[in-house]
Formats: sequence, structure tokens, C-alpha cells
Amino acid sequence: MKNKTSASKRLINYAKMESKNLTGGIICTFIRTALEIVGPLIIGHLLNNYIKKGMTKEDFKSIGLFLILYLLVYIVAGLFSRSTVLFFERASNGITLHVQKDIFNHVQSLPISYFDSLPAGSIVSRITNDTNKLKVMFQNALGDMTTSGIMVITMFIVLLVNHTRVALELLILLPIVILIFYDLRRKYRKYTTEIRRLTSTINADINENIQNMEIIQAYNKEDLIKKEFDEINQSIWDNEFEMTKVRSYGGYRAMDIVSYFASAIVLIYFGVGRITGKYQVDVGSLYIVLNYVNKMMSSLTTIVTWFGELEQSYASAKHVFDLFELEPEPELPEKLNNIEGEVQFEDVYFAYDEEYVLKDINFRVPYKTSAAFVGSTGSGKSTILNLILNFYSPQEGIVSIDGQDIKNVNKLSLREKMAVVLQDSFLFEASIRDNIKLDDNFSDKEIKEALRAVGGDRIISRGIDTMIKEGAKNLSQGEQQLVSFARAYIREPKLLILDEATSNIDTETESIIQKGIEKLKENRTTLIVAHRLSTIKDVDMIYVLSKGKIIEKGNHEELMNLSGFYRSMYEEQMEDKDEV
Repeated sequence: MKNKTSASKRLINYAKMESKNLTGGIICTFIRTALEIVGPLIIGHLLNNYIKKGMTKEDFKSIGLFLILYLLVYIVAGLFSRSTVLFFERASNGITLHVQKDIFNHVQSLPISYFDSLPAGSIVSRITNDTNKLKVMFQNALGDMTTSGIMVITMFIVLLVNHTRVALELLILLPIVILIFYDLRRKYRKYTTEIRRLTSTINADINENIQNMEIIQAYNKEDLIKKEFDEINQSIWDNEFEMTKVRSYGGYRAMDIVSYFASAIVLIYFGVGRITGKYQVDVGSLYIVLNYVNKMMSSLTTIVTWFGELEQSYASAKHVFDLFELEPEPELPEKLNNIEGEVQFEDVYFAYDEEYVLKDINFRVPYKTSAAFVGSTGSGKSTILNLILNFYSPQEGIVSIDGQDIKNVNKLSLREKMAVVLQDSFLFEASIRDNIKLDDNFSDKEIKEALRAVGGDRIISRGIDTMIKEGAKNLSQGEQQLVSFARAYIREPKLLILDEATSNIDTETESIIQKGIEKLKENRTTLIVAHRLSTIKDVDMIYVLSKGKIIEKGNHEELMNLSGFYRSMYEEQMEDKDEV
């Protein structure tokens, strides 16, 4: 059972990682608040003791000294205010860094099956947009709200000690403030949840549309895509505008009314005291109380203003931390050491959802031999390779390498003995050298030898420092595959997997790559999924699949003599080739 951890608990755990900076920010806030309390006391003292008729020269001198002290108090308060911002800024950046590192590492540890249902754009949105919302939470919302909260509590305590009656009278407004907060929280939660959902959707759509821009333009579907984008974008705008109206009502209008009543209570209190003489009233005390009350109301307004941002950030936090609830691949202790590369399937059944795509699959590929899997689309060819790579586990049966059931084997140790070349070779936006090395310690000489071995002389002459652009658009399909072959060859794998590795290239490049494949196959087990049957005539064993079952097996000559499904496929391809 999953051990679910609430977003609040995770946030607290991350905050603990930056406890020094957060503590520093809180300490600076307390000092700044203390100075903010002292400032009005200085002015109140001046009003009560030095502002009077018939002031002497000494009075003016004392006033000057107190004003200098007042100035110094607020200069120091400003410095501590700046330190508060810096402490919370460092804490927010540190927390965001920790979250992004952890979530990215966690995503990399998830089984491939999770990515079948998780759009790439949605994951990117969580790692970037949502974690940046967390930064806002600690940097602005939580920082300002903490500072304002400390200011309100501290100043109210000072009022309660020195002017108990007026402080208690101000508590009349507390139910109104609580009601405003409750109403704001309910509305903010409604809109922030919807905004977060729509933002994730639009990011996923943008990512998908950019990747498929050629198809969109080729079929003149720009208007349709724009219409879909505009509809989501408009929904985001509508919700953001509703949020703005809520923020305006709560942060300004509602709290302005509360602030008005607070000032009225103070003035009435001092007015009644002045008229009746039941308690002492002086100008300095009136100034101090009004100053404190205005700062308290200003701080409460700040809290309310940032409340929506905090609620939005918390919604984003839950969205990010939902990824942590997805269970990663287990780190199994058992490892594959010094494998030879014998592959065996025993009574294997596998289904992605409910319908089985592989049924009762049995075969054995001895080490240092080659096997190919052919068949119509959807017959289960690539699924066999996915099971060997342990991207998925069969519902029934055993997939083993050198007699070891790979579902019990550490996946890193399994895959480091393999090399894979796919139909669509993915190349990073880096140099050709870096795409072959993949951060491993290979020399330029070894890289060039690997390229030369697989027929990549043209790439060598181009230069291994050549930078590959996004989508490898500055390389032909053939050149991309040659880089992929060199990437596989240089690692000297025990098990080589080729999944439709020559299906997207021209005939001339295919003949070059075919020589590279023969070089790659030497002294290692090779498993090939092939569309072009002409490329697998020399493999040791060919398995023909149909609807998830092996219906024929043998080498090319044996299968041709059977006059079955394989021969029909082969002759049909040869006829198509002749017609071309």
C-alpha cells in the first residue's frame, strides 16, 4: 500500500532543510517589529512632554535628539527588513531547488508504464511552473504573511498591556476578519484548483502541438489548433479575472471597511475619555494607538492580499507532490554480473490493459547468436523487446537472461549490459561527441573508431564537434542512425537490441548501415525487430508473430521453404521494391 504523505507534511519537511534561513528571517522580523513599536513611542513621548506652549531652547534640542533617534530606529528597521527579504529569498530558492531535484530524480525512477498515461507537457508544467509557485509561497506570500502576522500579534500584545480597554474593544472586529478570511479561502480554493488544472492542460497541448507542427501545417489545421488553444486560454483568463475580483474585494474593500471601523473605535474611545474625564487621555497616547492600529490593519490587508497566492501555491504543491505518490521502480539488490547474453521466454503472457498482446510466447536465443521478430503491425514484436529491457513485466511466464528471471534483477545492472537502437533515434541538443559518449569516459579516438566501424566516415569528416540542433534537423535520418549505432557499438554490449533500426532510411544508407549491423552483431547476442525482411536474411533465427503468437520460426531459407506467412510477406515486399 502506498504511504501517502500530505502536501503540508512535505512542505514542512522541505522547510526544515532551509531552517537556518527561515529562522534568520523570523528573527529579523521580530527585531524589525520591535523597532516599529519603538518608533511611535518616541513620537508619543515628544507629543506628551515637549510639544507645548512656551517651549525652551532645551526643549527644541531634546526634540532634535529624539527625532534623530527616531530616524536611526527606522534606518535600522529598514536594514532588518532588507535582511528579512534576503533570508526568505534564500530559503525559497533553496526549497525550490530541493523540490525540483527530488521530483526530477523521482520522475526518472518511474516505470515506463507511467509515461503511457502522463503527458510530457503536464510533467514539465509540474517541475517548472508548479515548483515556481512554491518559490512564490516562501519568497513573497509566506515571507510577507509571516512578517505581517508577527507585526499584528506583537502590536496587539503591546496595546493590550498599555491600553487594555481599547485593545479589547478592537476584538469586536475579530469575527468580521475571520469571516472575510473564511470566505476568501473558499473562493480562492475554487479558482486556484481550476486554474492549475487548465494551466497543466494548456502546457501539455502546447508541447504536443510544437512536436507535431509539421502535421498541423501540412493538413492546414492551424485554425483548429488555435481555436482549441483560445478556448483553454479564455477559461484561464476568466478564472484569473474572477480571482482578481475576489482579491480586490478581500484585500482592499473589505479590509478598508474593517480599518475604518478600527480607527472609529480608537477615536470614540479617546473622545469619550476626553469628554467624561473617566480615564486619562493625551495626544501622545492617541498617536501611538492610531499608529499601531493602522499598522495592524495594513498588515492584515497584506495577509489577505497574499492569501490567494498562498492558496494557489498550496494547490500547486499538491499537484507537484502527487508525482511522489507514484511508486518508483524498486531498487533490487540482485545484479547481473558477467552475462553471456542468452535470452529465454517461457510461457509469457503480457497485456498493456486488458487485452493480451503476447500469448504463450516461448523461445530461446543462445548467446552470440541473432534472432529477428517479424509480423504485421500490432503483432507484439516491439513488446518482446520492451519485456527484455524490463520496461514492463509479464502477467504470466518468465523472461530470463542467462537463466536469471529479470524481474528480480536490478534494472541498472541489467541495462548496462545492453545497447539499444530504435526506429526513431533520439539525439540530444549537444555535439556528436557528447551524443555518443553520453557522459561516459570515451576518448575522441574511440568515438571515431566506433563511427568508422558502423560506416560513419561521412560524419567523421563533418567533425564530431558538430552541434546537433533540436530534433536533429541538421542531420539526415541515416546520419542520425549512424550516430545511434556508434553509441551502441562503443559500449561493447553483451546484448544488442535493434527495433526497426533501418525502417526510416534510404536504400543507399541502408546498405552502409547493414555493414554496421554486421559489425555490431559480432560476438554478442542480437535481437532485431525488422520491417524490411531483406535486412534479416542472415540472422540465425526468425520468429514470425501474428496477433501476439509465434506462428512460424526458422532461418530465412527454412521459412521460405515453408511457403507460409513469412514467404508471403517477403515476396510482397520484393514486388513492391521492383515496382518502385
